[in-house]
Amino acid sequence: MASSKVGSSLPLVVVFLLGAASATALLIFFVTSAARPAWPALEAGAHRRGEVPGSASVRCGTPRANGTAGAEEHAGVTAPPANETGDGEAEFARMLRRAAMEDRTVIMTSVNEAWAAPGSLLDSFLESFRVGENVSHLVKHIVVVAMDEGTFRRCRAVHLHCHLLRPEKEGLDLSVAKSYMTKDYLDLVWSKLKLQQRILELGYNLLFTDVDVAWFRNPLVHITMAVDITTSSDFYFGNLDDLGNFPNTGFIYFKSTPRNARAMAYWHAARRRFPENHDQFVFNEIKRELAGELGVRIRFIDSATVSGFCQLGRDLNRIATVHMTCCIGLENKLFDLKRVVADWKRYMVRPLWERQMGKIGWTFEGGRCIH
Repeated sequence: MASSKVGSSLPLVVVFLLGAASATALLIFFVTSAARPAWPALEAGAHRRGEVPGSASVRCGTPRANGTAGAEEHAGVTAPPANETGDGEAEFARMLRRAAMEDRTVIMTSVNEAWAAPGSLLDSFLESFRVGENVSHLVKHIVVVAMDEGTFRRCRAVHLHCHLLRPEKEGLDLSVAKSYMTKDYLDLVWSKLKLQQRILELGYNLLFTDVDVAWFRNPLVHITMAVDITTSSDFYFGNLDDLGNFPNTGFIYFKSTPRNARAMAYWHAARRRFPENHDQFVFNEIKRELAGELGVRIRFIDSATVSGFCQLGRDLNRIATVHMTCCIGLENKLFDLKRVVADWKRYMVRPLWERQMGKIGWTFEGGRCIH
């Protein structure tokens, strides 16, 4: 009786063991299958291109005029954007991260070969931060946009964050100084606008400054986040919010908002309505459209603090920056910029009590544009 029970239970044990073995084999099959590449053809293609499997080869399209970025290309497609940057879109984004302040503000200026040459505007621009009052730390937040290969190399020799911008128009030589209001000059001043728009789209606030601006105190204290755009003034009439003030877009702050990205695109598109004028003229023409149609809030800075030659602030105790406005020609700008920096040095070496009296001013005699 006992032997009969044992014999009848053997087939059950065998069946159990066979089932467990089958399940184990099936599990091993799935594990080893998952360990193999899911898309062998793509990996093989990556090896043929000399890429590391799994590395990104995506390039982003150039932002379109309506303020939306072009669709990103699929991995493996390397068609360059129309306005290809020096080290690519990804490197530009990494540079912005390195340069940005804690509040994601980036300072940007642009130079060509003539402006970046030794002893030219770029050198005087950077010197002003060294001799200014508590502004030297801002240099690490500046991205210098180079308009040509030679300028890019020169920039890398004197500054930390440099970006090469290809001209939108093929064959345009941006390396040499351009005569004021010529077609090449207009192409030069408009070429930076799409890059500024891209910075906003990437989520960074932007303070753009021309390179012929001397920075002596921190101008950010005169900028409020309560508005979308804060601009310097060629002519300021006493009211920060009065659209009758005349803007100077060579010193202008954009808060990173979708509204400002649309405003930037609107501004660039308006060039077609004013084809023979520069970006600042067009901005002045459309400022009420930006405010009325797009809801952009614009504020102007008192020219007594963020100043320029068009309406120069006389009190050095209030001055933050000085722009070589209402001054035509590289030689004239450079001559007076160096004199302004020298005047500031003379001011700073005087005792505090003497400076506070307000009697130390600019040297006007012998200047080219200063008045």
